Formats: sequence, C-alpha cells, structure tokens
Amino acid sequence: MKGCGCKICENDFGDSVNDLASDGDSLKSILQFLEKQGLKVSKKVLKKHLDAFEIPYKDDSTVAVVEDCEPVKIELNKVDFSQYNFDENKPDTIIGYLQKLNLKLYLNQLQIVLQRQDDVIKGKSPEVNSNEVKNLSLIFQILEKSTAMAIQINQREAIRIVESMGLSVEPLQQLPPLPTQNNVQGNSEPKTD
Repeated sequence: MKGCGCKICENDFGDSVNDLASDGDSLKSILQFLEKQGLKVSKKVLKKHLDAFEIPYKDDSTVAVVEDCEPVKIELNKVDFSQYNFDENKPDTIIGYLQKLNLKLYLNQLQIVLQRQDDVIKGKSPEVNSNEVKNLSLIFQILEKSTAMAIQINQREAIRIVESMGLSVEPLQQLPPLPTQNNVQGNSEPKTD
C-alpha cells in the first residue's frame, strides 16, 4: 500500500488502521490501538488519513443515541400562556421575556465555548469544536436582533461624541405624530364636484 504521507503512514500503521476502519471499528478504538502501539495522533489526523483512502468510518463522538426519549407534542393553535412569566396582552412583557430567554441561551453557549477553550489550553482536547463557535455566533445574532444592542451602543457613542464637542443632547419627551394624508404637504387629493 502506498501511504498518504501522514504520521500514521510514516510509522507503517496505514494498513492496520485501514483494516480496523473497514472492519467497523470506531475512531476511538482505532486511536486507542495506535496509542497502545506507541503512536499518539489526533482524531483529525486519523479522519484525514481515512478520507485520503476513502474509507468510511464510525465516529461515535458525533452521534448520541438517546433512549427513552418522548417526542415533543405541540399544538400550534393551543398555546398555554400561563406557563410563561408574561401577560400575552402586553407586547412589552413578551419582548422582555424573549430578550431574557435569548440572553440566557447566549450565556449558556458562551459557557460551553469557554469550557472547550479551557480544555484546549489545558491539553484535554486538541481543538475547539467549530460548530459550538458557530452556534455562539448565531445565538449572538439572535440576541442582537432581539435587543437592538448595536443601535443602543451606536446611539450612546454618538451622544458621547456630540457631548465631547460641548453640545448637549436632550431626549424627546414625546414623538411627533405620524404623517397622515391631511397633514402631509403636497399630498392633496383631487377634488371632484
């Protein structure tokens, strides 16, 4: 067999690894075999090796089988608002609830990513899972949209700059009325007799 040039092939374990994978051994068990032989490689190196030879492999770390899992039953026409901490007739309380929920999701995912980074720093893991970082980014986008953080931050920065120029910014006490057909200039209806 001609090797692919990886650490596994360089150490003459290519055929053995390919046979184990072809026999259905998991990546974890192949890595354990290599370690017993005195060769320590990452899962990433092993996957690249098997991909180079187009050998399918069983990756037991990506699929978690959950036994005794009940399906979630949702009737979209029947929502019980009593389980939530808001009044469904007050949109502000719903928005506040969703903002808190999105913040909790973001903080939970941030904790997962920080733990993975700590594992990498301590040598417990070879790399941070890119899907976890992508999930963090996605949840942040949702959080940002639900809270308008960027607008708030930009507005505060603009006020700070204006005030640093010696000017003052006074908040509006009341928003001006929305234009209607009667109070918009240049928008007159043709009169019919």
